Amino acid sequence: MTVISRAALFAALTTASAPAVAAAQNTRADTLLRQIDLLERRTTELERRVRELEALIKVEPSPDRRASTSPNWRDVQNWRRLRIGMTTDEVRALLGDPERVEGGPLTYWYWTDARVYFIASKLEGWSEPRR
Repeated sequence: MTVISRAALFAALTTASAPAVAAAQNTRADTLLRQIDLLERRTTELERRVRELEALIKVEPSPDRRASTSPNWRDVQNWRRLRIGMTTDEVRALLGDPERVEGGPLTYWYWTDARVYFIASKLEGWSEPRR
């Protein structure tokens, strides 16, 4: 009896492990090949666009794009006019361009001994320059 059970079990395992090719599998393979082709075309297009943007970045800045040397940030009265929620343009109009900018979830603008920070381009806080 065990010989017959073993033979049946072996036959079942052999049949189950044999690859079966159905018509639906060919369709799925064709779909995957089309998706791969589409992704390759998108990747090529994105790489082209990145090259164009990198070329723009490598161009030297024009003399008109120099950092501002506005002394407005040194005037404490300008800092006292700041209000939470002001836009970056409004802050720039009061204090001038920062010496350094760090982006991320919070964007920080730094001057020698002062800073402001923004969330979603809205003023969230600041520290005035020391006198």
